[in-house]
Amino acid sequence: MSKESSSKTSGLKRFIRRLILFVLFIEAVTAAVLKVLEYFKSKKADEENPKRDFKEVFNYLGRKYAAISDKNITGVITKNIMGATSLDLSEASFKEDGFISLSSFCSAVYIVVPKGVNVKIDGLIKASRIDCDVDEDSTLPTLYIASKITCSSVYVTTAE
Repeated sequence: MSKESSSKTSGLKRFIRRLILFVLFIEAVTAAVLKVLEYFKSKKADEENPKRDFKEVFNYLGRKYAAISDKNITGVITKNIMGATSLDLSEASFKEDGFISLSSFCSAVYIVVPKGVNVKIDGLIKASRIDCDVDEDSTLPTLYIASKITCSSVYVTTAE
């Protein structure tokens, strides 16, 4: 093996190492920026309407589990981009009828609703799947899910 070919392979290895470090650096910066944006969005929303009775759940490029156990909330706003979100509402209670505003792109969303609630799902659904295993009873309050989902899967079940 000549000296010239060994320097080419070591140069290629050095380039690959630097490329991997660059990609990892970009991933870390992206994650940090998304966390900061989420913080400022929630802080701004708290300042604008401190007595709101709905919750917000945002998930970008990752997994998120959100258990909401508040009493007398109106609803939940959730946005998901390329991630998996579990929204556990099994211990929440809603003021009369409640809502979930669901926006999802290339995600999987799992929603657990409390017992004694009807679920109605409507909205813009493109190349997506929705499974709702909640029994209907017209005498119970209704949880409306207004959805705008693309290339996603949404699973709605009742708490056990």
